[in-house]
Amino acid sequence: MGERVPRAERTPPERFAPPSHGFAWLRMIGALVVIYGHSYPLVSGNDMFPPEWPVQPDHGLLMGFFAMSGFQITGSWVGDPHPARFAAKRVLRLWPPMLSVSLFVALVLGPLVTTLPLADYFATRESWGYVVGNTGMVTLRHHLPGVFANNPWDGSVNGSLWTLPMELIAYGGLWLLLLVGAARRRSRWLAVLALVVLVVVDRRMAHAPGPESAGSLLSVPVEPLLSFLVAFAIGVVLRLYPIPRSPLAATAGLLALASMPMSEATAFWMTLSVSYAVIVFGHHWPARARVPGVWVNGSYGVYVWAFPIQQTLVLAGVGNQWVLLALAAPIAYGVGTLSWKFVEEPTMRLRHYIAPRRAPSTVPTDGRPVGEAGAALVGATDHRDAREAGSATMAGEGPPTEPIGTLPMVPVEGAEERTAPALPRVPTIDDSDSESGAPEPPDSSVKDG
Repeated sequence: MGERVPRAERTPPERFAPPSHGFAWLRMIGALVVIYGHSYPLVSGNDMFPPEWPVQPDHGLLMGFFAMSGFQITGSWVGDPHPARFAAKRVLRLWPPMLSVSLFVALVLGPLVTTLPLADYFATRESWGYVVGNTGMVTLRHHLPGVFANNPWDGSVNGSLWTLPMELIAYGGLWLLLLVGAARRRSRWLAVLALVVLVVVDRRMAHAPGPESAGSLLSVPVEPLLSFLVAFAIGVVLRLYPIPRSPLAATAGLLALASMPMSEATAFWMTLSVSYAVIVFGHHWPARARVPGVWVNGSYGVYVWAFPIQQTLVLAGVGNQWVLLALAAPIAYGVGTLSWKFVEEPTMRLRHYIAPRRAPSTVPTDGRPVGEAGAALVGATDHRDAREAGSATMAGEGPPTEPIGTLPMVPVEGAEERTAPALPRVPTIDDSDSESGAPEPPDSSVKDG
């Protein structure tokens, strides 16, 4: 018989998975729900919800992506407050999947399904403008000549991409905010001020619908942009301040949302309740629901690839929304996982070339865990900051789409730049980057989302 372990030495079982795992799960679930949300419009040509409704449930889903992204990316800055490295990480997370899907759609899928002769297809400026505009990310193009032109949904090739410029704008605003010191304890009020300003402007815009609307910024409609920026800023504030993360309060907020009448007040409450809820539930994901990271890290790929997959199935004759969902969801999941393995993970490995050079020792002399010691080195100002920055930076970073830690450890990286296989926090996909849509941002996105 084995020796009995003294009661004082027993380790209680974990109740919750690391936040990175919870956020990755939420992002993947959200990306798959987006496929459901697009299924009816793509087979009917009609909006799923009346556009005059103040409350658009699909926008609520995207707000969750943006809130996770703001939370995670702020954590990335706390772990490594270097402006150039911060910007480079955002590019490495958000841009490669966007480039790969745009090139594939324009140069492979488009020629296969276009109604034009191939010579005419490649001779048009619209074909090459699609690649240039979409890889630039702020001047999106949604149509290719003769591609899906006879589908019910107006020939749009990849309608999901519309949130990614918003994600990029959110990153730029946060970069400026953090550059002036908003992550420092004495200056965190700047983040609250930014949130208040966004809320005020967003509420004013809500009273100017229709022809008096604010139009668009480049390829981004201003009213949705402001709403999503409010959610993003809520995520930033929740990361910078020790606001209690109560599952009971989050659930009560969502139940109150479900019971409220259709109104502008309800639309605003949706932003608040959904943003808070995704942060809370990401931190309270059941430990028993843990899976290998590769199963849930592909949410960004699912998000950017699903729409052209669905349009191709509709072109092939699928005319029922449930059949479309049943076929598109597993295909998009598989393609998203391949995107993670062969596009996102390899490009994210490039981060170690820009990681700060520090001593390679993995055992701090003060006896603290590696993550906490690393966070202290970059200026974490209290115990909570040190703990969260350490676990978050170990998790990798991203937009409406940040992944669970799977990157290899390299000698030149400090502890806070590593991505450990023990699945710490995705804040993209709790304190790192996404990936929106959306969504890190993505880790998170709906969107680095």
